[in-house]
Amino acid sequence: MANIPKLPVITVYPSTEIPVVCPCCGVKGKLKREYPPEKDFIITCPKCKQQVFVRINAREFYRKDVTIEAYYQLKDSNRPAIKGNILNISRGGLRLKCLKVAPVCDRTGNVRSRIGSVMSLRFVLPPKEEPVRVFGEIVSVVEETDKTVTFGVKFKNPGEYEEMQIGFFLQS
Repeated sequence: MANIPKLPVITVYPSTEIPVVCPCCGVKGKLKREYPPEKDFIITCPKCKQQVFVRINAREFYRKDVTIEAYYQLKDSNRPAIKGNILNISRGGLRLKCLKVAPVCDRTGNVRSRIGSVMSLRFVLPPKEEPVRVFGEIVSVVEETDKTVTFGVKFKNPGEYEEMQIGFFLQS
């Protein structure tokens, strides 16, 4: 279903038993199937009778919504690290929201950081206090407002310690 119909949308992970919540009336339920669904589909809420578009999340890893302060620096940059906010994180990467400042943008506000650019990141995952340090490759760039931009960042060869810390945090 390439074209999403004008219906309320929920996003789920494929499974034989999928927990769902109607975005219209809030009723909770479970979809049970013999095999995990491979494609998006439409369901009808048993309570309010509203049709709901169910989008299958095809991501490789579970993604957790967060608000965590992070410091980032473009690789080989001699500028100091800049503060941003992690909006979500998974074992494979994160989404980072930043102000449009140098070196991310030029003086006119045009984004300079491009897909394929590499950045170093430093952040603390609660309840730990030691910073996690990783390199990541920018895989998406979205100019949200005239003052902010978000980057989709895929981790590049995180170490065993970093993978463990991210994994423990995602399970908490």
